[in-house]
Amino acid sequence: MSEIVNAMRRPLISLPALCMAAGLATAGLQPDSTTAHDRPVISVIKGDGSAVLQMTGYVFSAPFRWNGGEWLLAGGLGAGSAGTMLLDDDVRSIMERNRTGFNDHLSDVAVQYGSGLTMLLLSAGGYAAGLAFDDDWIRETSLLSGTAILLSGTISTVSKIVSGRARPYVGEGRSRFRPFSFRDAHQSFPSGHTIVAFAVSGVLAERIKNPWATVGLYGFAAATGWSRMYTDHHWFSDVFFGAVISIAVSRTIVQWYEGGRAGTEQRGVRVIPAGNGVALVWRF
Repeated sequence: MSEIVNAMRRPLISLPALCMAAGLATAGLQPDSTTAHDRPVISVIKGDGSAVLQMTGYVFSAPFRWNGGEWLLAGGLGAGSAGTMLLDDDVRSIMERNRTGFNDHLSDVAVQYGSGLTMLLLSAGGYAAGLAFDDDWIRETSLLSGTAILLSGTISTVSKIVSGRARPYVGEGRSRFRPFSFRDAHQSFPSGHTIVAFAVSGVLAERIKNPWATVGLYGFAAATGWSRMYTDHHWFSDVFFGAVISIAVSRTIVQWYEGGRAGTEQRGVRVIPAGNGVALVWRF
């Protein structure tokens, strides 16, 4: 029991450490290199900023590195996401039939876990706390969480505008798309709150590596997705696709950061000192 308590203690401490530090994330350090405790704070921050840029380049250039199997998997997930549209009307009907006062309150609570602004502010606070108390685990986890939110959120924003899908409450049906719409009523696909929730849970689950914590964290994220369908803001397929994107991004950056950089150090965005400034180099 004490092992479970100790395993769960870190996510609770690091949740307010989930991150926005809008561009701060550690990737310039090798696992066996000098720790943050041995370096000036400004040096740590610079290294973290460089890491975010490298992770951004690594994530968005990933398709250039995919092999046949990975393209097949991506295609399968895309087809699966499209297939979930067939369930949209049925799931919406289930939500409508189960509206109760208790579920209303539960939805109000669950949606907070997917608030982008809240999670980014908590991440910034966690990053600052990690620096102040020399806690590398909290600082790094906050950075990784914030980066996952920002990167998956970017994909979400672009997808929303390009697809222009009508939200359920608009009453235009599941198949109504108005490409390149900037109206909120036509920015249903994918679910932004679900993106944030699964980005946070994905990073924490990868960092904690405890099955009980993983179940709980993904349970919170699933509750957020449910709340968006329950309030008629999103279709089931919006939530499904948001979860898939967030999990993929969060797992990719954590695995890259924790040691998967071997052989990929020269790929993506690199920050290289140059004269009186720095140069950005993107290799892929």
